[in-house]
Amino acid sequence: MKDVQKKVNGFINTAMFSSVLLVVLGIVFLVFPGTSLDMIRWIIAIFCLASGAYLLASDVKQKKVSLLSTSMVGILLLILGLLFAVRPEIMDIFPIVLGIWFIVSAVASGRFSAVLRGTAAGTYAIVTTILAFICGILLIVNPWGGQIAMVTFSGIMMIIYGASSLVDAAVLKHNINDLAKNLKASFSGKKK
Repeated sequence: MKDVQKKVNGFINTAMFSSVLLVVLGIVFLVFPGTSLDMIRWIIAIFCLASGAYLLASDVKQKKVSLLSTSMVGILLLILGLLFAVRPEIMDIFPIVLGIWFIVSAVASGRFSAVLRGTAAGTYAIVTTILAFICGILLIVNPWGGQIAMVTFSGIMMIIYGASSLVDAAVLKHNINDLAKNLKASFSGKKK
């Protein structure tokens, strides 16, 4: 059980780091909306490449590379990072990709929210998951409206999503011991 708790803590730390970077990137979008999207494209490429390499290296180090592990997410992030690095026109579909990412992440964090249901933290986690899902839908449905508006809107959505994801991860990290106890009790109850 300690190994599972350690793995979940590692995932939470990665999620918190990614959330902080997303908020920072959102602030850059808001402060410098008129600057070249090329700079933002490189930031996204580096972020995806670094996150993908970290996730892949983590699984390789633990010798747990498989299609059902975080290594698959790492490989997908590496591919996405390479696309952003070599194909400048990818910025045309950036809001749609970002919206899809928000939706997928919201669904994934919804699984953690379900574990905490019935608590105040669980209610808050469900609300932030729904908010992230709505942000993703909005980015997919209305990705355009001018380059400056797109950058500003994307920045706002990234800050909202990053902040809510950071709070979710912090709540989960705060409740990791209770989660581990519940999982242990659940598994020991099945053995009887």
